[in-house]
Amino acid sequence: MGEIINKVKSLDVITVDVKDFYLSGKREQINLSDYLEDGILVEKKFRKKLMDFDWSIYKDKYVNIFIEENQIIPSWAFLLLSHYLSGYSKNHVIGDTRSLEEKLYNISLNNLDISSLKNKKVIVKGCSDIPYIEYVYSELTRRLSKVVLSLMYGEPCSRVPIFKKRLK
Repeated sequence: MGEIINKVKSLDVITVDVKDFYLSGKREQINLSDYLEDGILVEKKFRKKLMDFDWSIYKDKYVNIFIEENQIIPSWAFLLLSHYLSGYSKNHVIGDTRSLEEKLYNISLNNLDISSLKNKKVIVKGCSDIPYIEYVYSELTRRLSKVVLSLMYGEPCSRVPIFKKRLK
């Protein structure tokens, strides 16, 4: 009987783990509806509340600012909130938690040196438990498909081909 060869170990592929793109850190939310009086934003009172608020509770946190109800909010209110947050939060976004995560994923994905993956066989690792993983899959595929030789999904031992460039 011949020697057992581990073909998975000998594969010339690079595995990219999507969970590496999740920025760890505390997430917080600000509901702009909490600042409304009978559905209306009163500028003078709003400014006073923001000025008197202890913004340090958002220090080094990721924050999304949202409106719980379908309210009309003047654009300057978002600018004012962003101004106060910018001195404390790691990053913030106007929108829901998904908007925040997508922004953070983009920041992380922008740090990926895709040139190092040029003409390589790449596997995007499956089975991660990060939020909104489908967004990372989509963004990663969009970026990698421009440079890699082939793209697969899964694990080296059990992979699904996504695409393979034809060599000329």
